[in-house]
Amino acid sequence: MNRILNFGVVPAIAALVFFLITCSNQNELPIDPPNKVETDSSSSIYVEPPPIPSSSSQVQVLSSSSNASSSSRSSSSAEASSSSARSSSSVRSSSSIEAVPPTPTPKADFTETVKDAAGKDVSFDMIYIPGGTFTIGCEKESGCPSDSKPVSGVTVSSYFIAKTEITTGLWKAVMGNEGVPQYASNSGSFTNMTWYDAMEFTCKLSNMTGRKYHMPTEAEWEYAAKNYKDKLEKIGSGEEWAYNSWSGTHMGGTDPVGPASGLHTQKTRRDAQGTTDNITGRLIRSIEGMGPALRLALSDGVDYPPNYVSPCDLHAPKMEGEPVNSYRDMRWVTGDTAIWAPPGGNQVAAGSFQVRVWADGTAQLTSGYGGRATTGQWFTSNNIAFVFVPSSGSSGLSRYGYIFLDDKQGSLVSSDKGFMDGGFIGRIEKRSASSVAKPTVADLKSGEALAKAQENFETLYKMIDMEKLPKTAAEITSAYKQDERLLDGGATKGWFQNNTSAGGVHHYRKDVDLDEFRFTVNQSNNRVMLANGKWFTINNIFLRVIHEKGYTADYLYSVSGTGDKRNFYHDSFQGYERGDFRMFAIETNDDAWPKTTCGDICSKEIPKGLDQSMYNGMANGKSTFTPAPCPTGGCPK
Repeated sequence: MNRILNFGVVPAIAALVFFLITCSNQNELPIDPPNKVETDSSSSIYVEPPPIPSSSSQVQVLSSSSNASSSSRSSSSAEASSSSARSSSSVRSSSSIEAVPPTPTPKADFTETVKDAAGKDVSFDMIYIPGGTFTIGCEKESGCPSDSKPVSGVTVSSYFIAKTEITTGLWKAVMGNEGVPQYASNSGSFTNMTWYDAMEFTCKLSNMTGRKYHMPTEAEWEYAAKNYKDKLEKIGSGEEWAYNSWSGTHMGGTDPVGPASGLHTQKTRRDAQGTTDNITGRLIRSIEGMGPALRLALSDGVDYPPNYVSPCDLHAPKMEGEPVNSYRDMRWVTGDTAIWAPPGGNQVAAGSFQVRVWADGTAQLTSGYGGRATTGQWFTSNNIAFVFVPSSGSSGLSRYGYIFLDDKQGSLVSSDKGFMDGGFIGRIEKRSASSVAKPTVADLKSGEALAKAQENFETLYKMIDMEKLPKTAAEITSAYKQDERLLDGGATKGWFQNNTSAGGVHHYRKDVDLDEFRFTVNQSNNRVMLANGKWFTINNIFLRVIHEKGYTADYLYSVSGTGDKRNFYHDSFQGYERGDFRMFAIETNDDAWPKTTCGDICSKEIPKGLDQSMYNGMANGKSTFTPAPCPTGGCPK
C-alpha cells in the first residue's frame, strides 16, 4: 500500500479512511493551462482566463421551439440545508432580466431558443431521459478507484439533459460578453466559470425561459452517460461540473444530491479525464476554481430534485471589510443560541470542533473525538488566530488559524495538533443551537490581558501591523522570521500529498528551504507552479510566499509531529480555493511514489528559480487575504 500520511502511531487504515473521505484533493487545479478556448478552426489555443465577466446587457427571450403539451410543475423548491448555503453577494453582477411565466415542457426531446443582445437566436437541444434505477459507480471486477465504488438501486426520476455542453454563444446571450476570451468560438464549449458562476448562469437562463434549469447531479449525469451516451455529445472530451459536494463515496436512494447540498464546500467534476473510466471517474474541484464545462439539466414535473437548492439562492460568500485588529475579533461571538461547528453532512473536514463564544470573553469549547465541553476564555491575535484558554490553565490551550468567508462561514486549521490528536482542519459555520446559559468564569480578563498572560506572547500572539507586511520579495528582510518547522530536511526530502490510493490523478509537492519555498501540483510528467519565492511567517501560523516578479500566495498553516514524522497542514487564501486545505507528509526523494504516477516530477526536488505561478494572470488567482487595520493610536511597536 502506498504511504499516504505519516500519522505516527495512528494505524495506517485510519489514515487511509480519512484520506479517501476528506483529503483526496484530486486535481483541484488544472494541470493543463487553465483555459482551453475552442476556435472556429480545428485547432485549439490556450489563453489566460480574463476577469470574471459582469453582465450589464438586457437579453430578450424567445420561448421554446416546441409547442407540445407539458407535464405539471411543482411550485416549491428545495430549501438550503444550512443558512450558509446563501449569501447576500454574488460573484458576478446581475443583469436586468425579467422573469417570464413558467413554460410548458414536453415529455420529449426539444430545442430551447433565446435571443442574444443583438437579437440573434441562440439554440440548444435538451434530451428527454425516462427515469430508471441503476448502479452508480464503477462496476468493473478490479481497478476501480475507491471514490467510485458502486452503489446499487439508485433511482432517478425522469428529466432532461442537454445534448452538449453550454457554448460560448449561449453564455454570452445570457451573461453578456465581458470576460469571454477574444478568440473563443461561439460554438465551442464555455469553461471560464466557477461553480457559482454556473449557478448564476442557470438562474438567469431559467428567468429568461420560464424553465427551472439546473446543474446536473452526479446521479443524473452518470445515468445519462451510461444509458443514453449515443444521444449526447462531448462525453469523453472534457470535465463538467456536477452539483454534488465532494464526498469519497456515492449516496444511494432516489434522486440523491449528496451530502452538504448547496453548501460552500469543494465540489465534484464528472467526465473525469485521466481516471480509470471517464464515465464513472470523479474528481474534486474547489468551488471557486475555474475550468469545468457545464451541461444543463431540467427536472420533469418538479422544479428540482428533492433537497436541491435553487441556483438563484446560491452565491459566493463574501466578507464585507475586515474588522480593526484587536485581541477580540467579535465575529466569533455566538451568544447563548448559536455555535460554530462543521456544517452538517460536510465531509471536507477532519477532527472535531464546536465552540460557543460570548462577548465578555467567556467561551465553551468541545474538541477531539468524543470530547467534552470545556469552559474557559478566548482571545484572537491579528484576526488570524482564535485562542481558547481553559479555566484549568494554559496547559490545555487550543489555537486555531481561521479564515472567515462571510459572517456565517469559515475555515480552520489547528495549530500544532493533528486531527487525530484533538485538532481540527476544515470548514465551520455559525448556526442556531439549543439555548445554553452562559457559564460562570472566574477572573475574566480582557482579550489583551489574556493574550499577554500566555507563554510566548511575543512570538505567537503579539499584535502587529498586518497592513505593513512585505508586498514584494525585496521587502522580505532578516527582520521577518521563518518557522523552521516548515523546512523539509534538505535536498533528499520533500513534503508530499499523495492521492494515488484515492484514485486521484494530481499530486502535490512542496520543497521548503531557507532561501526559497516551492509548491507544485503534478500529473504524469507535468507540473504547475502554485507558489514559489522568498517566504516568511507570522505568529507561527501565517505564511506568505512572494515571487521576485510579484505573485503572492498566503496560507494559514500548522505543523504536527517531529522529525520525519511531521505533517504540514495549510488553509489557503488564494482566490481559486478560498478556505480549502491540504495535508502533507515528509517523504524521501525517489521513494515518494511509483514512477508511473507522476515520474521524476513527484520524486525529485522542484528546481529553484522557476517562473511565477500562471495563476498570477487569473482573475481569481490572487490572494484574498485582507490585513486587519491597526486600532486608533496604531499597533504596538
